[in-house]
Amino acid sequence: MFKQLVLPENIRSDPKRISYEFKVHTAFKYLRNRNFLHYGPSFVPEMIGAHTWTLAWAYIREIDDIIDYPSYSYEFKMQILKREKETIEDVFANRFEFKPNMPFRYMWLEQFLDNVNKYYDPSVLNIIWELYQSAIRDVNRQFKILSQDEMYTLVYQKATCFFKLYFTLGQFDLGEHLNELADTLGRGLGILDDALDFVADYKAGYINVTKEELKILGIDVPPEDEKFVDELIKRGYYTLKSIEVMKLFLRAREIAREIRNPIFRNLILRLTEIFAAPILEGRFFPGQRYFFKGEKILNKILPYNEHAAYRIGHKLIGYILKIPQVSPSLFDAFRRAMFTDGKVNRFITHLIHRQIRKKKGIKLNLSFLKNLL
Repeated sequence: MFKQLVLPENIRSDPKRISYEFKVHTAFKYLRNRNFLHYGPSFVPEMIGAHTWTLAWAYIREIDDIIDYPSYSYEFKMQILKREKETIEDVFANRFEFKPNMPFRYMWLEQFLDNVNKYYDPSVLNIIWELYQSAIRDVNRQFKILSQDEMYTLVYQKATCFFKLYFTLGQFDLGEHLNELADTLGRGLGILDDALDFVADYKAGYINVTKEELKILGIDVPPEDEKFVDELIKRGYYTLKSIEVMKLFLRAREIAREIRNPIFRNLILRLTEIFAAPILEGRFFPGQRYFFKGEKILNKILPYNEHAAYRIGHKLIGYILKIPQVSPSLFDAFRRAMFTDGKVNRFITHLIHRQIRKKKGIKLNLSFLKNLL
């Protein structure tokens, strides 16, 4: 279950005494307690951008965690989202008053809006509503197989808009590249997450494959059949997804090299490496995760006080982002594997599915990919 954060005793009696510093500190701490990949990107923007992004991301992350809880029914999830919508509307209309027994996320949401009103164009709130709609759309797809267009819309609202919000709140000077970077990173990450979470989502009634993909793979087993997941893997679902994801990340890396700011450029390069690592390291199968290499050391270096941690992290982040998370040569090898003489190179089979074959003895049928490349 979810551990409710509690206000210190000295301010429980009067929530109006809650300081800006306390709100930001607890939002940073919430993300830090998850992992460095949730936490570290907050070090890239300048202070206001870092604070505003962290408040928004902590709120979004907590809602995602609640909605993803496997034992919650569809009806209960919809009740939660309805209540969140009412709270968001109250905050946006200045009708909301935070009380001591409320979740901290409402405190973060309230301060986020205050920052937006002070420092940003109000159009940024449109992205919040896109993210909210993605949560509704995600819950509503339980026990359904979406079309390619429906899945594209969901991934856009859930993942592309996530990166749009990060780049906008972080006040990154990406010029004409902002939307395409948000789209390539967002769609790549959304597809990757769906593939890595396939089995867990499937057990909860969420089917991360489209109608069109089932036809491409030649799957005629119904989703309720216990052989459904095995058939997907045998027919090359993970190879199909790996190529789709890597094309997006390779494009993001091309765009990154056109960005003048070295920190922003290196941020995009490192994110693509972190996200692509399960594919490039031959562990692209259900249950695997991507993570920031070196996070344990950084967490030990950074002090407990999140305001001090931000100051240090912000100074260090430029140096940290210079260090590749995987060998960049693996991206070049993957590109060559995809496009060598228009055929599927053995590299894909060997690298991506090495662990699947080793652990499950699965032989993959890759012949259908010849028509896709």
